Amino acid sequence: MAHSKCLIVSTHHRPLVGGALTVYEALAKHSEGCISLLTASYDYTSGREVSGWQAYDTAASYKITRVGRMRANLLGVNANITAKVISKVFGFFDRRRILKETLSLIEKDQISTVCIGAQDALGWLVAPLREKADVKVVIYVHGEEVSQAAFSARSEAGRLRALQAADAIVAVSRFTLNLLVEKYHVPIERIKLHTNGVDLDVFDGIRMAQMPVNVDVPEHPWVFACGRLVARKGFDQLIEAWPVIAEAIPTAKLIIGGQGPLSAQLKLRVQQLGLENSVSLRGWIPDSQLPHFYQQAAIFAMPNRTLPDGDTEGFGLVFLEAAAMGTPSVAGDGGGTADAVTEGETGLIVDGTNQRNISETIISLLQDGALRQKLGEKAMAHARTQGWQQKTDELLSFFNNLHA
Repeated sequence: MAHSKCLIVSTHHRPLVGGALTVYEALAKHSEGCISLLTASYDYTSGREVSGWQAYDTAASYKITRVGRMRANLLGVNANITAKVISKVFGFFDRRRILKETLSLIEKDQISTVCIGAQDALGWLVAPLREKADVKVVIYVHGEEVSQAAFSARSEAGRLRALQAADAIVAVSRFTLNLLVEKYHVPIERIKLHTNGVDLDVFDGIRMAQMPVNVDVPEHPWVFACGRLVARKGFDQLIEAWPVIAEAIPTAKLIIGGQGPLSAQLKLRVQQLGLENSVSLRGWIPDSQLPHFYQQAAIFAMPNRTLPDGDTEGFGLVFLEAAAMGTPSVAGDGGGTADAVTEGETGLIVDGTNQRNISETIISLLQDGALRQKLGEKAMAHARTQGWQQKTDELLSFFNNLHA
């Protein structure tokens, strides 16, 4: 059966880095032209043009349309009233332009499903699209956009209206699905549970096991962690737990890859704890090297947690990437990680707020090679059933059924 066409509308996209962006990129790449993107050429977090977007779009195997901004730039807490007024005025005209461009693409590309990929910033599109276009409107929800409180009562009301008005909602984990049902009273029959996938062409543990190692990693069993350096990922707790791990296993090393707002703070804490010889913050790791880091590590660790404001991990793509390379994970119990890591089968789950639990679990796993091998084998077997091609086909079939 031929798939209908879908337009994903997102506030930002690759070459920027982020979990949701990886998901939308993977879906579009594996859709054989059925999924296209409408996004921004400017980064709302910095207000600057996205570096390299033209080259990325030219090389992409799917259609990407860009407008300047898809949402107002983030304002600092000390922004004056003039800046706020200007932002609102620009926001009004931005919305008109976004709606006009979306409607134009619907007609020109024969779009039948519009998937909104940034609920709080773009949920306002649901009502006018349902009024002005013959399309189904779907909201793609990852987790933190419903676990965190909205910025204001007005924003919360807008979030609720969008969720209630959409034709369907895609949830990436059971955690996210349960929040939609329990917190926002979305009927469960309108929700599609669609867990994230992994690119098996890139993260091919079987093929890469035959290839030479081309990354600088320790000789002894070591722990790998990577992701955006933000609080919910738990890298701070991992560093705090490391002195106990290093005392129990003096040869143990920790490599953390990634960038983010906590980078300087984490580096300082490593120095304060005297861990420079056993903990290395490598910064951004090129995509071409990432599979090798996963594969060479004894354990992948990201003890994520849910923050007091509700910020949490909706799924955890990195756990599935590690699994595809045959590496077991130590994951935090916050958010939707239970859909990415099966306790005792593909990894171990810890309390991401409990440094003792983190250290004891990593120590025991580093000392038990047989268990690591067992978990790693099951992790790889599971990951190989979660490829993006299968996930994309499932999602497109779901979109087709909305029109049945």
